[in-house]
Amino acid sequence: MKKTVLVTGGSRGLGASIARVFAQYNYNVIINYKESDILANNLKKELESNYNVEVLLVRADISREEEVRKMFQSIIDHYPKIDVLINNASISLDNDLVSKDALEFKRVLDVNLLGTYLVTKYSLDLFDSGAIINVASTNAFDTGYIESIDYDASKAGVIALTHDFAKVLAPNIRVNAVAPGWINTDMTSNLNPNFKKEEESKILLKRFADPEEIAKVIYFLASDDASYVNDTIIRIDGGRNV
Repeated sequence: MKKTVLVTGGSRGLGASIARVFAQYNYNVIINYKESDILANNLKKELESNYNVEVLLVRADISREEEVRKMFQSIIDHYPKIDVLINNASISLDNDLVSKDALEFKRVLDVNLLGTYLVTKYSLDLFDSGAIINVASTNAFDTGYIESIDYDASKAGVIALTHDFAKVLAPNIRVNAVAPGWINTDMTSNLNPNFKKEEESKILLKRFADPEEIAKVIYFLASDDASYVNDTIIRIDGGRNV
């Protein structure tokens, strides 16, 4: 019997890579997304065609509690339980500190931090046992920028949530997080080439990560091979010299 994974922000970028990796390992995949209907539907077709799994698309803004509640009502009509939750959805609204306003700051926190909390909270009715993996960032530790002060704070909060949920949900549900560094996704595709080159020079592997490299670590944390890994944050940054 196939297991089921829910991936938030799963229609593009890292989320899509996570969905692909789990589909490769014979998981049915629930893809949460907010706006990109075309990308979500194309990914659904790809995964169902290539891997013979079921893919359920659920559109919801995870920062809005009522939408999250409705999302799980829709999920439970198809799947009475899930085995893995990947809290991947996040946004970044980088801006000069002087120009950044409270609404912008709050929006980032609402999606990245509150959204992670809401999805985790409402997912618990569908869990018997399993794993939750949160996607944080090395920006939560020591690679942040003043332009992303709201993003950095939100990811530090995700790490705090990881520790708290791990304690509350043990021993039946393991809760861990990954903290990636730079990844080649649409979020980084518009970086200034000189800035990207400078950032790559700080990484021992001299390159940004491929999304699949992060997704495979996430899959490991969800798998039985990580059955004794709990309340842990795994940094995945190619060896960055801060």
